[in-house]
Amino acid sequence: GGLTFLAFLTAFVPGIAGAEVHTPYLAGFMDLPPSLLSVLPWTSPHPEPENALTIACWIIHVTSLVEFLVAMGFCWRWADAVDNPRWKGLTWGLIPLHTSGITACTYHLLYNSIPVLVPLQAFLTFVGNTTAMYATYRIAVSNGWSAPWGSEVPFLDDGDDDRTDDEGGMGRQEDSRSLVGFEDLGDALAEDNDYSFILKLFAGCAVASYVVKYGEVWFDFPFQSELNVALAFIFIPSLLNAFKWYKRSQDPTFEGWF
Repeated sequence: GGLTFLAFLTAFVPGIAGAEVHTPYLAGFMDLPPSLLSVLPWTSPHPEPENALTIACWIIHVTSLVEFLVAMGFCWRWADAVDNPRWKGLTWGLIPLHTSGITACTYHLLYNSIPVLVPLQAFLTFVGNTTAMYATYRIAVSNGWSAPWGSEVPFLDDGDDDRTDDEGGMGRQEDSRSLVGFEDLGDALAEDNDYSFILKLFAGCAVASYVVKYGEVWFDFPFQSELNVALAFIFIPSLLNAFKWYKRSQDPTFEGWF
């Protein structure tokens, strides 16, 4: 309840405070002050444009990417816990939504200079909502639920449920307990309560946000509006993520790289 109310305030207060197009979110309270940046012994080659995200905004974006990976890991492990491999299908169904989040982060990383990324993100969100919907439909049917429309939508008919048919895997082997990807944060922090889990997640994402915000100004590519660079930022991590889940479906002891 308390965390939900805090989240509500962080969205409600800026909405009634007369925010304009480039008004820093929450007044940029976590950003490094310009006076501190001006006295540092080194100067970045590029000044930040006025549409640069604040640290608070970057934390929201980075956290959303990590949370999707954690959710994928929960679904993958839950499939073994309840002996229903259809839950692993939900992991696959969430991948387009995670790619949509990467697209949003890439759009802001390049200072909103490539407008085509906006409809691309919308398309990926549509695809992800559809695949996640179908994955959850398969889970519901495998648990005995019957659709009220019966067989009127035949392409949704999932056929007979076979719980021994792992989602592209090699039987009912147990996943390695040594998995170390972001999606395994749920297991790594299982002993934490809600508040300590969120605090640790927040701290890690905050560090990443400072690195992104104040590190990218030392490179040229964020200011060059190169579509090929943007697509590489989006699809290389997405393909690696998909390949990691494929490898885990073939070999449950596969640890991955991230």
